[in-house]
Amino acid sequence: MKIKHLYLTFCILGIILPYTAYMPYFMEYGFSITDFISKIFSHPVTAFIGYDLLIAALVCLILMFIEGRRIKMKYYWVPMLCSVFIGLAFGLPLFLYLRELKLKK
Repeated sequence: MKIKHLYLTFCILGIILPYTAYMPYFMEYGFSITDFISKIFSHPVTAFIGYDLLIAALVCLILMFIEGRRIKMKYYWVPMLCSVFIGLAFGLPLFLYLRELKLKK
């Protein structure tokens, strides 16, 4: 299996698995970003995961911006937006997939 196919597989898993867990919450409580964030940081264990993910997401966004511009990727900003609005588990593999396509050219 080529690495680009692995990235694409993780991209698909990165949207399906998190939203499979999130959708029951959404159906019960609706969409409230402030409520969602307060629940993430309401317990030490989930706060640990929240802070860890926040730092990892910021580092990934910086990486996507710098690397995307460095190799002159045309739409490097799309995975950045996907990371913010959909999730890092989708946006990062999408960026790596698009990066592989660019590097093969």
